[in-house]
Amino acid sequence: MPEISIILPSYNVEKYISKALESCINQSFKDIEILVVDDCGTDASISIAKEYAKKDERIRIIHNKENLKLLRARYEGVKAARGRYVMFLDPDDYLELNTCEECMKYLNDDIDLLCFNYRTTKEHKNSEQTFTMGEYDIEEFLIFLLYTSPRGCWRAWNLWNKIFKKEMYLTSFKLMNIPDDVKINMAEDVLFFIAYLNQAHKVQTLSNVFYNYNSENTDSITNNKSIEKIFYSIQDLEFCQKKIDAMATMNNQPFYSLYCKIVSC
Repeated sequence: MPEISIILPSYNVEKYISKALESCINQSFKDIEILVVDDCGTDASISIAKEYAKKDERIRIIHNKENLKLLRARYEGVKAARGRYVMFLDPDDYLELNTCEECMKYLNDDIDLLCFNYRTTKEHKNSEQTFTMGEYDIEEFLIFLLYTSPRGCWRAWNLWNKIFKKEMYLTSFKLMNIPDDVKINMAEDVLFFIAYLNQAHKVQTLSNVFYNYNSENTDSITNNKSIEKIFYSIQDLEFCQKKIDAMATMNNQPFYSLYCKIVSC
C-alpha cells in the first residue's frame, strides 16, 4: 500500500499534463501512487497519461462516466486511492521533486492536515507565504488564520497545497451533504476545507514552497471569463455560501464559526 496518493483531476490539459506527471513520477519519495481522474475532456490528456502509465505501474487512470467537475472528480480519485494520505495536483501545475519526502517527515497518526506554501509560475515567480513552520491544535490553527495571518483567511483554503488523511477526507465529503446531481467547479476548495476543519484536531504547517501554480493557463476555471462560465460560477458561489453558512452552526468552536462567516462573505 502506498503512503501517499497524488490525485490529478484532468479535463483538457494536454499542454501541461506531461510536466505534472513528471513531477510526480520523479518524486524523491517513491512510495506513492498517481491517480489521473479522466473527467471526460475532449483533448489528448488521457492518451498522454496512458502512455506514462505503460511505463510506470504507480500510475492509474480513473474514468468518470460523465463530466463531474472538480469537486466530484477529486472525490472519485479519493475513493479509488490506496494510500493512507491523499494530495491533489491540478494537471496544469507541478510539484517540487522533494515534496512527498519532506512532508512524510511530519506526517504521523496525530496530524490530520499538513499545509505548505506555493508559488505562481509567472515570468517572475512569486511565493505565497501563508504558512510558517508550526504544529497546532484546531483552535490554534483557526486563530493563526484569523489573526496571525489575515491573508490566510482567503488563501489558506486551496486543496492542492495540502495533504489529507484519506478516511477523514471521505467523512468530510459526506458531511457536506451535496446532492448527487450538483457539480461544482468554483469555491469547491473553501467548501471542502471548511468541512474538513470541522473534523480535524491537529494541523502541521510547513514554510516550504512545494507547489507551482500555473497562473498563465488561460483555459483554467479561474481565468476563463466567458459569460457562460461567469453564470455557472455565480451559481456555484451561491450554493457554497449557503453550505458554509449551515456548517458554521455545526461546531461549538467559536473561531470555527467566525472563520466560516468571514470566508462566506
